[in-house]
Amino acid sequence: MATFAYLRVSTKDQTTEQQLAQIQGAGYKIARDRVYVEQGVSGKVPALQREQFSKLNERLHSSDSLVVTKLDRLGRDMLDVIATIRDLTERGISIMILGLGTLDSSPQSKLTLAMLAAISEYERDLISERTKAKLAKLKADGVKLGRPMKTTDEALREKAEALFAENMSWRKVAGELGVALSTLQRMMKAAA
Repeated sequence: MATFAYLRVSTKDQTTEQQLAQIQGAGYKIARDRVYVEQGVSGKVPALQREQFSKLNERLHSSDSLVVTKLDRLGRDMLDVIATIRDLTERGISIMILGLGTLDSSPQSKLTLAMLAAISEYERDLISERTKAKLAKLKADGVKLGRPMKTTDEALREKAEALFAENMSWRKVAGELGVALSTLQRMMKAAA
């Protein structure tokens, strides 16, 4: 039964010294070769795609313990964090989060994970609602949404009209002008 620590900071100019001091201050004595440090890696990167966490994951075995200072050290994407915790606890690994407690295969830990998942889903729904409301307001205010037109050059439009006058098809005109058919159609529609 070994105890490991995982420390992570998002930028190269930050240090993990404070995290290690907090873990040691909480009474954990962890051998240096069991401390995994991720420096300059965003918490948005899934845990198993992070080099050091992946190495740590390979070393963890049933009845081992993993200590982190805060839940967000495991990641910022709550769904990935929950999946990571579930995977570890199902393998018999306990996760100690300072200030939150121990997550393992106990019913209390399962309840905590279920609540975290519910909060995460609620948060995503709120973000989605706010985004939709903002887009509706912008649309109501007359703001044109979507990708801007790739081409607005008046000379290009005139050249397109000249090619149409020669009875060229839409596809041939688009090819001649070097633009996508959809771009040509939007440009001509905007000019009409």
